[in-house]
Amino acid sequence: MESIIVVFLLALISLIFIYIYYDRLKKEKKVKDPTTYIEALKALLDGQEESAFSKFREVVSDDSTNVDAYVRIGNILRKYGKPDKALQVHKDLTIRHGLSVGEKNVILQALAEDFFALGEMASAMAAIKELMAVDGNNKWAAEKLLDVYGQTGDWEAAFEIKEKLSKLEGGKGRNELAIYRFLQGEKLYTQKEYHKARLLFKEAINIDPACVPAYIYIGDSYLAENREEDAVEFWQKLIKVMPDASKYVLNRLKKALFDLGKFGDISTICTEILETSPKNLEARMMLAEYHYKKGEYSVAAEHLGTAADDHPDSYLPILDLAKLYLTIGDKRHLGELINKLEDRRETVENQYHCSRCGYKSKTKKWFCPSCKAIDSFVV
Repeated sequence: MESIIVVFLLALISLIFIYIYYDRLKKEKKVKDPTTYIEALKALLDGQEESAFSKFREVVSDDSTNVDAYVRIGNILRKYGKPDKALQVHKDLTIRHGLSVGEKNVILQALAEDFFALGEMASAMAAIKELMAVDGNNKWAAEKLLDVYGQTGDWEAAFEIKEKLSKLEGGKGRNELAIYRFLQGEKLYTQKEYHKARLLFKEAINIDPACVPAYIYIGDSYLAENREEDAVEFWQKLIKVMPDASKYVLNRLKKALFDLGKFGDISTICTEILETSPKNLEARMMLAEYHYKKGEYSVAAEHLGTAADDHPDSYLPILDLAKLYLTIGDKRHLGELINKLEDRRETVENQYHCSRCGYKSKTKKWFCPSCKAIDSFVV
């Protein structure tokens, strides 16, 4: 009799477990219906954030395990100026158990964006660093860190992050990597640590042989130590590597050569530049100035005329030609020159601007103070 009761109880318990399992299975099937979630994603892709927000809320009300839907709800809140509410949504997700690595990454990224929107930089950095600890190859996190380090001027940390990004991108971005190394050196240069700065500038050139500012500042650092010949040597290296970059060092070379009693060498240097870069305005102007100072006015005028023809948007050769004609009293040519000026449109000489954000500067900059872009300044 007892055995029958035991069998009956076991059967009853089995039926209860089967019912519970079947009931849970039915609920899970209901929960995992993806229709609303897919509709929400489609609305988001179509730019219909309000509709997407409403549908994501439907999703989480039926399925509280859908982490991605919660993340997207928070992201929409942040986009519409409610980063504090977005942070609350995303923070609640961090206390959940059983999150996958992918889900942790998405949540940490959302948290970092929330903190940035709230202006809480330290918390944003902490979230990004935690994300990097979870996923060392996370490109988004690396790029965000790079942006933050650029804003704070932490060039050493920026270099390390850019190096990681370069590896992730198969070696791309070597020119930017070199600029970050240069910026490290520039900081030392401003502190008058010239030797240490040069070591970093030379590293920058090893990374990217076309790193123009590194050549410039190596020469400047030698000049600061009264080593004019070494400065001249390095600036000439730049000209040999990149003749079109000579405009950044020709005036420096002119002064240094004059101080060394070798001003005549500027003629040879400019002639060599023009052999490989015949439309180089700065070299042509410098050569014209050289002949003007020697009293060779016809040669100077010829060079200035060539410069004016090669660069119709530039007023510099026209102004120097006017000065030359005034010097020699050539009123006829001066009159012709004035007539030519009337036909030319107005331009701003040597006005650099950032190709990304439009920030303007009278001098070439290697790091945009506005949008933090690297080597983005063009004429």
